[in-house]
Amino acid sequence: MNYHSTNVNEIWDACLRILQDIVDERAYRTWFLPIIPVSIEGDTLTLQVPSQFFCEFLEGNFVEQLRTVLGRVIGPNASLQYNALVDNSSPKYPGTVTLAGCADSGQAAEQFDVNLLHRHMPNAATHSEAQDFDTQLNSRLNFRNFYQSECNYVARSVAEAIAASPGNTPMNPFFIYGASGVGKTHLCHALGLRVREMHPRLKVLYVSSHLFEMQFTTAARMGTINDFIAFYQQVDVLIIDDIQWLIGKKKTQLAFFQVFNHLYMLGKQIVLTSDKPPVDLNGMEERLVTRMAGATCVKIERPDLKLRREILQQRTLQSGVRLDESVLNFIAENVCDNVRELEGTLVSLITNSVVVGKEIDLTFAKRIVRQAVRLEKKEVTIECIQQAVSRVFQVQIEQMKSKSRKQDIVQARQVVMFLSKKHTAQSLSAIGELMGGRNHATVLHGCRCVTNEMEMNASFRSSVERAEQLIAN
Repeated sequence: MNYHSTNVNEIWDACLRILQDIVDERAYRTWFLPIIPVSIEGDTLTLQVPSQFFCEFLEGNFVEQLRTVLGRVIGPNASLQYNALVDNSSPKYPGTVTLAGCADSGQAAEQFDVNLLHRHMPNAATHSEAQDFDTQLNSRLNFRNFYQSECNYVARSVAEAIAASPGNTPMNPFFIYGASGVGKTHLCHALGLRVREMHPRLKVLYVSSHLFEMQFTTAARMGTINDFIAFYQQVDVLIIDDIQWLIGKKKTQLAFFQVFNHLYMLGKQIVLTSDKPPVDLNGMEERLVTRMAGATCVKIERPDLKLRREILQQRTLQSGVRLDESVLNFIAENVCDNVRELEGTLVSLITNSVVVGKEIDLTFAKRIVRQAVRLEKKEVTIECIQQAVSRVFQVQIEQMKSKSRKQDIVQARQVVMFLSKKHTAQSLSAIGELMGGRNHATVLHGCRCVTNEMEMNASFRSSVERAEQLIAN
């Protein structure tokens, strides 16, 4: 039944009423409610969408639903175009760009698919070659236990769309960013595992940027950089986690740039994660930032209350421990920062209960949770971090601020930088200034050194943890 009206708002409202019945509620709220109707000229409806990616996702995932709705509301000759908002901060771009959408004839939608196919996919490996390829994926981090809520719905939707057709979607490269512990790594592994299930001939590789950098350093030392780059250029789906750790590593960035360009030109899928968006990756090569800024960028927000509750419920079921609703609610409401902290608090609670032989009630939970996450956190300053590190590492604060290159002094200085970055909101430049007028690159280098040493040296890791305990008390 056609909707006889020339009022674009009335026409789009009629479309929304139908769409609400044929798509699930979350998809409706995420992908259709943000749309603003612009105009109706003849049989052509123009809609404003938040971004070009938004338009591409609609066309890639809801084209049939849109075609059905337009046919019912406008008529058999209905067509659609989008005004996509772009970055107004850049003088190179206007406020919007106009993009063709689906039409009843199917011509526009067909053209959309043709454009995607212009990215020539490389020849896939044989099934046996791909299966023997070491993906570095963790089978436990899959979509089945990646719990979904508003905070990660878009990121998951994009990841699933990519897994269905890697390299052959508008969402290549895919850049995921968000704070530590919100699920970026889990989503990467889930995406890679799904690709392996659906496309067994494709070579999938997950690697942290830290490992990528270590491999490059080894290759440079052994004179095998060409082999290193050639290895990565054979991958069909490359997933690199925590790309921000390549900041300041100019030679490694050059190698990654070569890999990135090669894979992208061949239409191979690239997935990157970071704790911040591309434009905030200060210290990264501009040409790399430019390419990453052109990716489909999606943020994973900190877990909302609904997600925190679901994670707690699932983890308690898996552990075989039954927790009262009041206990679950208390933990979910008070442990808010990230999933790792949430799961760690639950483990701590269960462990303490088993050790002391006490049932987990609300009083017990409050005591343990307060110890685990310190509900009443005192403000952590760089000064108190300096004092704690000085006490543990037996190095005077003035020595840390000095230009001394003695190993014990350098190490203590780097620990202060590492803990300041972790526990304060101070910028890298501010941290460097308080540590004797050093720049942000020196601070980043110090943080990386501490991270590496903690991974390899248990005694050092224990000393850093003791300093953290002093800071907290």
